[in-house]
Amino acid sequence: MKDLQPFFNPKSVLIIGVSRQALSFSFTVLKNLLEIFYKGKLYILNPNANDILGVKSYHSFEELPEIPELAVIVLGKNILEVVDRLGQLGVKHIAIQTELKPGAKINDLTFKLHQMCIKYDITYLGPSMLGIINFSDNFTTSIIPVRQHIMRGNKNIKEGLSFIAQSGGLAGAMGWWTPSQRLPISKVIHLGKGFHINEADILEYLLHDDTTKVISLFLREISDELIKAVKKVSLTKPILFYYVGKEEDQEKKLKDAGGILVLNYIELFEIAKIFLWCPEPKGNNLGIIGPSSGAIHLIIKEMRNQNLALAKPSEVSRDIIVDKVGGSTCNFGNPVDYWPPEKFVGIKICGIYNTASEALLRDKAVDGLILALEFFTEIEFDFNIYSSLLETYPNKPIITILIQAEREGAKRVIKSATELKIPVFENEIERAVRGYKLLYDYYSKIKKRN
Repeated sequence: MKDLQPFFNPKSVLIIGVSRQALSFSFTVLKNLLEIFYKGKLYILNPNANDILGVKSYHSFEELPEIPELAVIVLGKNILEVVDRLGQLGVKHIAIQTELKPGAKINDLTFKLHQMCIKYDITYLGPSMLGIINFSDNFTTSIIPVRQHIMRGNKNIKEGLSFIAQSGGLAGAMGWWTPSQRLPISKVIHLGKGFHINEADILEYLLHDDTTKVISLFLREISDELIKAVKKVSLTKPILFYYVGKEEDQEKKLKDAGGILVLNYIELFEIAKIFLWCPEPKGNNLGIIGPSSGAIHLIIKEMRNQNLALAKPSEVSRDIIVDKVGGSTCNFGNPVDYWPPEKFVGIKICGIYNTASEALLRDKAVDGLILALEFFTEIEFDFNIYSSLLETYPNKPIITILIQAEREGAKRVIKSATELKIPVFENEIERAVRGYKLLYDYYSKIKKRN
C-alpha cells in the first residue's frame, strides 16, 4: 500500500508558483489554507515576491528551512525542472495541480515525469488535478475556493462520507455546497490524470481511514483495477457509484463487485445518508406511521416495487396502537394512520408518533420504521422525541419522509433530525424506500460474500 497520508494531512507543505494575482488558482490554494487555519508549517516559493498574504515567500529552494513533507506545484511551465529540483532536495510527495493542455507533447512530458519520480522515489498525484479537501483534518490543496464555515462544520468528525470524483468541478463544489440536511463529509478527492496514483489507490487508503464510513464515486471511466479495488473495499465499507460513460459491461462488473449503483448524481449523497446514519437492517419488514391513507399508500406502492413487506406486529402491539391512536388502518397495527386526529394540536400528534413508534420499534416483527410527516404548523411537534427512542432501539433504521410539509416546520424537523442522525427526504418517497432496500441488500450480500 502506498503511503498517501502526506497528501491528506501533511506536517508541512510547500506551494510552488504562488501568484500575487488575486483569484488565480495558485493564489487560491494559499488563501484556502490561511482561511481554514491550517496548523502545519506553510511555505511558498516565488522568486519575484517577498511575501504573499502575509506569508514569507522564498526565492529559491536553497532558502527553505526544511524539506517539506508535501510539495504542491501550480506552475504552468518548467514542471520537469521543478520536480527534478524537488527530488534532489529530498521531497517524497508531490501534488501536481498544473492543467496539462491538449497537445502532442503531453505523452512525452508525462513519461519523463513518471521516470523522474521513479528515480527519486517520489509519490505524486496529478497532473491536472483540482486537489484534495480533507475536512476531518482541516487541510486542502483545492485550487478553487473552500469555505471556512463548511470546513469547520465537518472538522473532527468521527464517521463521514468520502467522495472521489472524476470531475474537478463536482469535487470542488463540495467545498461550499450545503444541502438541506447536512451530512458529515470526511474527504473529497479529484485526481486529474492520475498517472501514478489512481482511484483504486485512493480506495485502498480510505479502507484504512477511520473517519471514512461510506464512499461515493462519480465516474467517467471504470478500469479493471478500480473494479478489483471495489471488490475488496466494499466488504468493509459501502461504495455508492454513479457512472456517466458508455461501457455497460464495466458498469455491471463494478456492480457485481459490490458497488452500489444509484440512479442519479445527487443520490451519491442522499442515499449515503442512510448508509451513514442507519444501522444494519435485520430484515425487510417495515413499520409505517403516517397522517393519511394517501401518504401511506404512496409508500406501500414503492415498497412493493422494492420487494419490501409490511411488518405484521404482535397482538400486544396492535392493541396499544388501536387503543392509543385509532385511525382507518390501525386495526392491523401497521400501517399506523392517525387521520383524523381529535384536534389540530401538535402535542396530540406528538403523542401519537411517540406511542406508535415505540410500539412498532419494540415489536420483533418490525425491522425498520418509516415516518411520513404531512403536517402544517398547527400539528407540528418536537421531533426530538426520537432522541430517547434511538437510544432504546439503536438497531432499527428510522427514515423520515416530509410530504408537502409547511416550509418553516420542515426546516425545524430537518435540523432536529440531522442532529439525531435520522435521514430525511423531502417529497422523495421512492428514494427513501429504495434507500432502505439498498441498505438491506448491501448487508445481505456482505453476509453471503463472507
